[in-house]
Amino acid sequence: MCLGTSFPAWQAEAIRELMRLPEVEIGLLILPDRADSPGGIRRLLAEPRHLLWNLYNKGYIQRRSVASRSVDMSDELRGVPDIICQTLPVGRFGEALSEEDLEVIRGHDLDVILRFAFGILKGDILETPRYGVWSFHHGDEREYRGQPPGFWEMMEGETTVGTILQRITERLDGGTVLERGRFKLTPHSYRRTRDEAFSGGAVFASIAVRRILSGDMSRVDAAPSTTEAPLRRSPGNMTMLRFLLRQVAAFLRSQWQGMALASKWSVGIADVPVASLLEGAVPEFSWAPEQGKSRYLADPFLDPTGATSTVLVEDYDHDSHRGVISALDLDGDRVARPVLDAGVHASYPYLLTRDGDVYCIPETYQAEEVRLYRSLSFPEKWELAGVLLGGGRFLDPTIVRHRDRWWLFCTYEGADSNTKLYAFHSIDLEGPWEQHVLNPIKCDVTSSRPGGTPFMVDGSLFRPAQDSSSSYGGAVAINRVDRLDPDGFEETIVTRIGPLQTGRYRAGIHTVSGHGERTVVDGRRDVFVFSAFRRELKGRLRRLLRRR
Repeated sequence: MCLGTSFPAWQAEAIRELMRLPEVEIGLLILPDRADSPGGIRRLLAEPRHLLWNLYNKGYIQRRSVASRSVDMSDELRGVPDIICQTLPVGRFGEALSEEDLEVIRGHDLDVILRFAFGILKGDILETPRYGVWSFHHGDEREYRGQPPGFWEMMEGETTVGTILQRITERLDGGTVLERGRFKLTPHSYRRTRDEAFSGGAVFASIAVRRILSGDMSRVDAAPSTTEAPLRRSPGNMTMLRFLLRQVAAFLRSQWQGMALASKWSVGIADVPVASLLEGAVPEFSWAPEQGKSRYLADPFLDPTGATSTVLVEDYDHDSHRGVISALDLDGDRVARPVLDAGVHASYPYLLTRDGDVYCIPETYQAEEVRLYRSLSFPEKWELAGVLLGGGRFLDPTIVRHRDRWWLFCTYEGADSNTKLYAFHSIDLEGPWEQHVLNPIKCDVTSSRPGGTPFMVDGSLFRPAQDSSSSYGGAVAINRVDRLDPDGFEETIVTRIGPLQTGRYRAGIHTVSGHGERTVVDGRRDVFVFSAFRRELKGRLRRLLRRR
């Protein structure tokens, strides 16, 4: 259901994601028999209470929005039949299609109708396609209903904005939720927040279709939402003034922090089993000494055999803007010594064992591959044992053996690096590796990106993940994996760790690793580092000069 063959960019991406599936065919364009709503100065003056919002939204946001940029899909949709439908009013706000139009639509034997136009639909159209009429809602319907998308979340100090794909029912915002995601809110930019919610969820229709194709009907047939959240309206002029002042203050704060502050990470150690974190209590950590003004240690992983008190860490130098893998003896002097230089920036030295051998899978996204290193003499000597994945900028690759196969979790470097989780599986550690049918299997900035070593408790698999909703590396969520197989994935957030409330490192935490009676984490504090400040200043000046 659309207005023609030109679409906002996020809608075009949703359609293209569907068209990439060989089992999907676009069978019909359903168009309304009416022109776009009137605009211009007359429309603005007709709503004086919302004048500032309308000027801001129409004059700035929709003109600058990447997600709203118009995309012509006439070539891709050439040959697709269309029907122009008249609607009949139902109640105060609803509308229904005529029986004549419904008969034509039924003749196309549609599986799904994706709604990008029309108003609040009522009547038989909702049951005409086999799996219903699907519609996007930008906001978590359990708390934020109505308009504008993302605005009230920003006004109320939230750190995320929700997006859902729902199967529409007769009840407003009471549809069956097919897919749900949470995306980062940018406090100083409504445009970015809006674009993140719109573009981030564009893949949802494709994921929902792939679920059906794999035989999973649980979400299509699930009970509809019973939300009683209040319905939001466009903001008044005084609210807009407060909102714009907040935007200015948040922008200035973000510029100062981005210029003047750099992350300083260290490794924390506690003599408790990692499973104890599930109870919600956070132990006191002792901290490895910092390695100088321009270096930090992060991403600690314990010796997976338990034979030594060694952890491997990312050893990052702000001066060289590069990391190597170093070893740290927790029961010794706790001074980092380099043990693996991948030739590119390396971090997240994930460790595992197989058949008595110790392997390291560091993040080497600049090489666009996931490398497997085998230990010849732990932790000093390593050999390259193979490349597991190539052709992508993979972040934080995490491998675990679960039931009958190996599973690799990661995100991709880029705009969705903290939000969209991808999974691959293989019968053998060396591969070949196969993409999960639902990739991305999760879209949630609070609990997607891998953040440490998965562990088992009472037969359940738990997966640490980064929560970057407030800032990068702000906290760690621990998820219970409820389903993991080649056709499905479900997990539930059980608890969150951090940021820590005591000690020096209270700005963030993004890795948790445990073995036996010991757990290690990393903690962040934000400090002024001259080399990082100089590099950031040079980068901003270069970007400024390129614009001139």
